[in-house]
Amino acid sequence: MVSAINNIAHSLGMQTIAEFVETEGTLDRLREMGVDYAQGHALGRPFYFS
Repeated sequence: MVSAINNIAHSLGMQTIAEFVETEGTLDRLREMGVDYAQGHALGRPFYFS
């Protein structure tokens, strides 16, 4: 599903963002698929910016 959505978005000239990326393994797989951006605990814990 992720690969299909990523391919469709790219064919339309759009970029993709993966949300809820929790592990390094998931992040590696998203990189292999060519997903443009990611967010989630694998990249950094949420924090208050007040």
